[in-house]
Amino acid sequence: MMSDEYRKTILVIEDNPLNLKLARDLIRIQGYDVFEAQNAETGIELATLHDPDLILMDIELPGISGLEATQRIRNDPELCEIPVIALSANAMEEDKAKALVAGCDDYITKPIDIRSFPETIHRYLPKPEDRENPPEASRGHRILVVDDDHLNIKLLAAQLVSKGYLVSTANDGEAALTIVATDRPDLILLDIMMPGIDGYEVTERLKADAETRDIPIILVTALTGDDEKRRGLEAGADEFINKPLNYPELEARVSSLLRLKEYQDQIVSRKQSENLMVKGLIKKEDAILEDPNLPTVLIVEDDLTNAKLLSRYLTMMPCHLEVVNTGEQAIQIAALKKIDIMLLDIILPTMDGFEVCKAIKTSEHTIPIQVVMITSLTDTQSKLKGIEAGTDDFLVKPINKDELHARLRSLLKKKAYIDRLRAKVEGALYAAITDKLTGVYNHGYLKHFLELEFNRSKKHKHNLGLLMVDVDDFKKFNDQYGHQCGDRALSMIAKTMKSKIRDIDLVARYGGEEFSIVLPYADLTVAKNVASRLLEAVSNHLEVDTVPVARLSVSIGISIFPDLCETPEDLLKTADLALYQAKNRGKNQYCVYEKNEMLRN
Repeated sequence: MMSDEYRKTILVIEDNPLNLKLARDLIRIQGYDVFEAQNAETGIELATLHDPDLILMDIELPGISGLEATQRIRNDPELCEIPVIALSANAMEEDKAKALVAGCDDYITKPIDIRSFPETIHRYLPKPEDRENPPEASRGHRILVVDDDHLNIKLLAAQLVSKGYLVSTANDGEAALTIVATDRPDLILLDIMMPGIDGYEVTERLKADAETRDIPIILVTALTGDDEKRRGLEAGADEFINKPLNYPELEARVSSLLRLKEYQDQIVSRKQSENLMVKGLIKKEDAILEDPNLPTVLIVEDDLTNAKLLSRYLTMMPCHLEVVNTGEQAIQIAALKKIDIMLLDIILPTMDGFEVCKAIKTSEHTIPIQVVMITSLTDTQSKLKGIEAGTDDFLVKPINKDELHARLRSLLKKKAYIDRLRAKVEGALYAAITDKLTGVYNHGYLKHFLELEFNRSKKHKHNLGLLMVDVDDFKKFNDQYGHQCGDRALSMIAKTMKSKIRDIDLVARYGGEEFSIVLPYADLTVAKNVASRLLEAVSNHLEVDTVPVARLSVSIGISIFPDLCETPEDLLKTADLALYQAKNRGKNQYCVYEKNEMLRN
């Protein structure tokens, strides 16, 4: 894994949100950190603060063009050595020439060619080491093996123990249910044909119970018919593997399912600092709610006949269909649209299915997509390679329509559950860290964010700015126009402040009519510029829509780390003292904290 100390950073200056998102995902897949700006002015400011290793510059930007911004960078002694790659939708040679004359080092044409993009980047940055962790077979995972044949249990348990797994065993379905009820395993290997309760029924019972439905189940059987496989998938099984067992394939499937379970568990248990007041908001007993929107299935197949056949099979299922014929198109659509399932042919032109799957499973945005590899290849090595790339399932040509439907229903159920967990966590986090009235962050999250940024600034020796902002004479305003109007005014001021800061900055309601703004990487000059913009925007342009004749203003205190601040509390205290001084000097102004006196700019 690449050390954070050596991670390279890329600054993307692009005003189109979709292009920005695609570039961001491609950069992160390559293992680099990314900063973003939607105009040249902010981009140059970020370049000065962050000193990126590479800049991707859109030529057509609002205000200052990308070509002019590049010229400014080349004329700045602190930035002139940073490589700049132009981004443009124009493919004319004269446009490329203009970019090179302006000082750009290279040129990328939009829409971005996903395959050549990394090669272009790697000309200017060293290719990062593989970010994936080396394989770790067990990590202490507990696996329950259920089989009525003692020899099978002995062989399978020995194989798993040799890989570092903790193994428990059961000889029938009843015993398996008892063990799961008292000692939750991380995965179950379950024989189908057993006396009493068979593997199908055990699977159905476990998947119907909110406490156990997340446990991955691999059905193990000597049965090879499509009906048995379809029945197992419809019962809720996550995988289906035949006897005699191929141990490398079994090991790969076990590893793949355990990674998925870790991902699900991470979503459920993920907490922000101080738990972000989320405790108790996510309940495992909640029922799965189906997405009211139809799922989207993306078919990635370069053979027109096979693509049409799959499309015809899927018209019998309630879903939206997208069809592309290259891996590059698949990655681009997955980055821009909500895709639930990807039916991915392995043999594709230029970029094969293994590469596509790895790219999909590397990006946080696309990792929930359920990838089903479709191939005429039946050898074990191809399956192992697909599983290691992160595929969720396999189908072998010629495709059986009923098996396709059964597998997609199982995967859609899994995907719906993951999406719902993500949405619940994100919704709970948003409610827990934001101020209900103004929509900005609340006091609790401010303290957490400030501490994190302070420690990061201290570690990497860069500046951190803090503004304390107070609405002038707000009590008088409330008394004169009423609390509803006062609430509206606070909301409008909060919205105005958010519009006048950078994407990396944070606005929070500190309490009452007082707000805080955290400015990472900001020195005194940047902090003063932000304060000036806020003063002008509020006092000269903000009109409370319910009381258009009323005018409001704010006073601002500024403090900068590392100037005289050794803790986050010092930063808050000194900014508050500067705010107090601004109030004393007549309001509607800012003051900067200094040790011996408060100097007004």
